[in-house]
Amino acid sequence: ENRHLYLRTLDQLEGTLLAGTEEAYSPFFSPDGQWVAFFTEKKLKKVSVLGGAPLTLCDAKQGGGDGTWGTDGTIVFALRKNGGLWRVPAVGGNAEELTKTDPKDKTAAHRWAQFLPNGDAVIYTSHDGNSGGYDEAIIELLSLDNKQHKTLYRGGSYGRYVPSGNLVFVRGGTLFAAPFDFKRLVLTGPPPPVLQSVAFAAYM
Repeated sequence: ENRHLYLRTLDQLEGTLLAGTEEAYSPFFSPDGQWVAFFTEKKLKKVSVLGGAPLTLCDAKQGGGDGTWGTDGTIVFALRKNGGLWRVPAVGGNAEELTKTDPKDKTAAHRWAQFLPNGDAVIYTSHDGNSGGYDEAIIELLSLDNKQHKTLYRGGSYGRYVPSGNLVFVRGGTLFAAPFDFKRLVLTGPPPPVLQSVAFAAYM
């Protein structure tokens, strides 16, 4: 049976099929919640939550990975599960490579990017494929104007900034939350554990 995307509002019990989303995976919303971007086998596309035909944004012939949609109308995404990050205008166009991994290391990956609220930078997980898996990955920050990198934390993955002013991440099945100075873009204290026995699939 083919995969499709369904949209269900919180006041509904049943979801509504979004037409034209056959074989879609790794969906993510626009900041205003009016569009859903998703990958197919060879494309990155978007579709309105009101329905209609999906629009192709760019090629994703290497499989597609995951993405994040900024308030400035930019999408940053992993073109595949191994490799660097790319960006493309949310209206479509040519994708631009943002980060590179060592081509000799076929397991190196930059994954799970998230725009920070100001839209000037993204955080992402960098994994070099060495022993330890994603528990030994690095949470990095990338400034989009100059493509400069900064290491935020070593030893965790799937970093996310949350409105409480924390950077949360997963390590060893535990969710940690580190205090994060949004203006200086630095961690200001150690990350205490906040939730244990968290299920996490690194190779989604």
